[in-house]
Amino acid sequence: MERINFNQERDLGTTLQDSSTFIKQNFLKIMKPTLTVVMIPLLIGAFLMITGIQSMYSDMATMADPLQIYGAMAGMIPAYILMLIAFVLAYIMFIGYIKLYAEGQDDITLSDLTPFLKSKGLSLTLSSIVLIITMYLGMILCVLPGVYLAIVFAHFFAISIIEDTGFGATWKRSFFLIKDNWWSTFGLYLVTYLIALGVMILVYIPAYAIMAMGMFSAVNENDPSAMMNSVSTGMSYIIPFYYLIGLVMSLLYAVVSSFRYFSLMEQKDGSSERELINQI
Repeated sequence: MERINFNQERDLGTTLQDSSTFIKQNFLKIMKPTLTVVMIPLLIGAFLMITGIQSMYSDMATMADPLQIYGAMAGMIPAYILMLIAFVLAYIMFIGYIKLYAEGQDDITLSDLTPFLKSKGLSLTLSSIVLIITMYLGMILCVLPGVYLAIVFAHFFAISIIEDTGFGATWKRSFFLIKDNWWSTFGLYLVTYLIALGVMILVYIPAYAIMAMGMFSAVNENDPSAMMNSVSTGMSYIIPFYYLIGLVMSLLYAVVSSFRYFSLMEQKDGSSERELINQI
């Protein structure tokens, strides 16, 4: 099995091709320790989300004020927090694995990745909250600033973990790497998003079809409560699969963003050339 060299420039096609190859070669090796770490917060978060949705839909038919739904959604905040933690930890595991792989290490285990969790877990969770708020503010201000920032910060985790930088340095480095490369990077992530969307649609079609059949039956019976119960029951089956598939899609984004990070770093810094000079 040929080892992939991360330290080189890649165009869109090569990045996607090498990302696919890397995932095929390392999927089980990288997912096994990741699931060990994130399974508990992922399952608890999914359970709280299911409970909250069931409660919201069961009460929806009796809500006098439509704004009450926002109160019900606020009750699911603990579930959102747990999901955020789970996906941040997963990203740390993914990119930590890639860093060690790029450095030439073989047989990467959970014990090798644990130091990344200890050093970056809290800081990147808090950083994620700041970045999410920043991008949402950009979306509110006119959408385009939010899209721009989403591409800028697509490599935030890779920079923070691979270069071991703090929030401020990672923020500045994100803008430095993306300068003069925004449109090409946007094209890469647009294609990646479409690929992920296609996979998720194919996976969810059977689940949503079953839920739609239940809703159709309830509509024919002219029973709003039965319709709401049908929706909440269907969501209960879909949500766990939704987050598991989301975890796999996160691996895709993490690998693509890491390849893009190394490509931008090679273009901006010429890191492999410096390494070659140092070896001489």
